[in-house]
Amino acid sequence: IDLPADVIQGDAEAGTLVPVAAPPRICGDVERIAQATQLLKNAKSPLIIIGKGAAYARAESTIRSFIESTQFPFLPTPMGKGVMPDTHPLNTSAARSVALREADVVLVLGARLNWILHFGESPKWAENVKIIQVDNDAEELGKNAAHPSLAIHGDINAVVSALKINTKYPSSTPYWTALRASITKNEATSAKAAKVDTIPMTYAKVFDVIKSTIHSLSKPEDGEVVYVSEGANTMDISRSIFNVEHPRLRLDAGTSATMGVGMGYAIAAHMAYNIPQPEGVAGPSTKPKKIVCLEGDSAFGFSLAEVETMARYRMPILVFVINNSGVYHGDSADEKSWREKQALTIAGKADG
Repeated sequence: IDLPADVIQGDAEAGTLVPVAAPPRICGDVERIAQATQLLKNAKSPLIIIGKGAAYARAESTIRSFIESTQFPFLPTPMGKGVMPDTHPLNTSAARSVALREADVVLVLGARLNWILHFGESPKWAENVKIIQVDNDAEELGKNAAHPSLAIHGDINAVVSALKINTKYPSSTPYWTALRASITKNEATSAKAAKVDTIPMTYAKVFDVIKSTIHSLSKPEDGEVVYVSEGANTMDISRSIFNVEHPRLRLDAGTSATMGVGMGYAIAAHMAYNIPQPEGVAGPSTKPKKIVCLEGDSAFGFSLAEVETMARYRMPILVFVINNSGVYHGDSADEKSWREKQALTIAGKADG
């Protein structure tokens, strides 16, 4: 933005600011929307992937109407969670591998086909899958395994509203049968893992205790909690355990997997939702939102000084630091082994 010196140095009267109109929406190519409609109608194993771009576009109402009218299964990306409620019966997060591997037509709404989605390539995806990309950033279209001819440059609200399917995907297909079997199996495994009571505690047990406590104070459907998560296993495992029922209530390391963003994100979330005139909107509750950080110990170390900023400005942010003795799995499976290695380190005999 280039501003002349007299504007930069001048004074302005209170209340003279003129609101900037929202930019016009890109509606998308009509022929490509028609092609996408036919592909989805004829799909034997359709899947909708909801990215964080859909949350940024505030397209939750449009997407929910489309998914519930078509009964297509959906899969949210890490920060696309909440555009559709995690507890929705059409959510396939608990069967992610099967959903991607078996889908023949995938509608990608505001998500990059990067490492988070395995670049759209086999063996994680079917060899001949048709990927329909919808994005308002033309540079993202046609990247990696996506075919440019199936890309739609447009606003998600406008494009999804133009997809007139007019039929419902049956719940009795082989695809849904495979999805339900995987969901049942994986949810049972997760429930069992949450009850394992050992010392040191497992990720599943720690997160189950935190989740149960938070949910007893604030129900997920109220949308009063913003989760910030970063780290390796801490971020990945917590994503599948903490439900998000409304959009824009979860922040993580994102596309670039940048460690050290967690504390800054927490401060930003507090400012967006809790300042005297908050700009953030998510969920039905008008109460101040509680910011909950789930931090791996290494990730927390990158920006722990921001805790001083939180304290200085009296931000009531709740931070959990998961001590797994280092990156990923840590270096010990039990306390005895950890103390033996600690003794070697103290004695200067550690072998790394």
